[in-house]
Amino acid sequence: SGIEATALAKNFSDIKKELNEKFKNFNNNNNGLKNSTEPIYAKVNKKKTGQVASPEEPIYTQVAKKVNAKIDRLNQIASGLGGVGQAAGFPLKKHDKVDDLSKVGRSVSPEPIYATIDDLGGPFPLKRHDKVDDLSKVGLSRNQKLAQKIDNL
Repeated sequence: SGIEATALAKNFSDIKKELNEKFKNFNNNNNGLKNSTEPIYAKVNKKKTGQVASPEEPIYTQVAKKVNAKIDRLNQIASGLGGVGQAAGFPLKKHDKVDDLSKVGRSVSPEPIYATIDDLGGPFPLKRHDKVDDLSKVGLSRNQKLAQKIDNL
């Protein structure tokens, strides 16, 4: 059995040498690769959103850059710096501590706030009114106010 094992080992090594000789040219001419352990790099020529992917940069790094760019863009929109792309005109702002509660809910800008009411088909200005001290004036129409002023004269 020792002789048979030696003969089999010799046959195996002969077959291995023969295969190596046959496939030596295949390995050398396989797209310029010297052996199968050499890493394969793909050259990326596509330019997308101003970023060039280098062959050494892993795909997850490229994806992370794109995700971070999108997050930065959304943060910019949310902070009100988005310009034309500002999210529906409602910037999300971080507010300071409020000590004077009389100012709560007051708009910074004097412009009226517009809300679109789809059922009625158009924008209607929502206006904040001044404090009313004289309740006799509440609910009077323009004509009634004019008549009251004339009466007061």
